[in-house]
Amino acid sequence: MAEHRSSRWPYIRKMAWNRDRQARAVCHICGERIDYSIPASSAPLSWEPDHIKPFANAPELELDLNNIAASHMRCNRQPEAAS
Repeated sequence: MAEHRSSRWPYIRKMAWNRDRQARAVCHICGERIDYSIPASSAPLSWEPDHIKPFANAPELELDLNNIAASHMRCNRQPEAAS
């Protein structure tokens, strides 16, 4: 089932990217440096926004910058480890 995103998502995503790039935020998943010279979500080490509380579980937090953390594309897209 496809996720329905707010029309404001691209604006919030850009705000998160600017915030994280200026802060030189590292990936909150692996703790390593993110290459902000690479276009977002275009390569494994590029920046990608990660919803701390997943959109599928908390759609009301989609546009909350406090719920969006910097991550690498590769880290954000890897399957969660089994508990």
